[in-house]
Amino acid sequence: MAVIRTVLCAIALFCTSSAVHGDARQLGARAADAWIATLENPTRISGMKIDDVVARLRLRAGSTVADIGAGAGAFEGALSAAVRPNGTVYAVDIEQGLLDHIATRAKTLGLSNVRVVLGKYDDPALPVRNIDVALINDVLHHIKDRGTYIKNLAGYLAPGGRIAIVDFLPGKGGHVKDADQQITKQETDALMASAGLQPVEDIALFDDKWFTIYAK
Repeated sequence: MAVIRTVLCAIALFCTSSAVHGDARQLGARAADAWIATLENPTRISGMKIDDVVARLRLRAGSTVADIGAGAGAFEGALSAAVRPNGTVYAVDIEQGLLDHIATRAKTLGLSNVRVVLGKYDDPALPVRNIDVALINDVLHHIKDRGTYIKNLAGYLAPGGRIAIVDFLPGKGGHVKDADQQITKQETDALMASAGLQPVEDIALFDDKWFTIYAK
């Protein structure tokens, strides 16, 4: 939910339970309930094209997926269905309140293969190192130390594992006046190269976002 610097799609990403004492910009300085109201706005959800994004990840039954910066859990239903049977979805965020929300919803909807993970600012703290796909949707621009985070995330990938990034084109989205919360595909390519990954597919799905899949 990407570490986060303010609002976003999966925001309040990766931190420890002491995150409230950390970087206020990264946390967004908002309570979980306020985030949930923002993240579950129907207009926002429609614009995320969740089913289309998940379809383009080409997930298989039995795959292990990490939703980095899972926020309110918008992707969890589609991801859960895509990896059944025997697949697992790890919903990672730095805000425990958001994870509690995801866990409650997953139980209500019968998403028994969804697990929540309280991550850190610079590390998703995943319990396994066999991630087939890590999805970072509308979150990367919120991560403060992007280079360290991506390198740590790469260490959790299975052989042949991929990282999928969806983020706003510069000048688009909700942070157009904040240069620190803009990230280009070219900048991301460089971050990924530092972690030993290269772009393997560019996907034209949005008018205001870029969508690229990286692999070793």
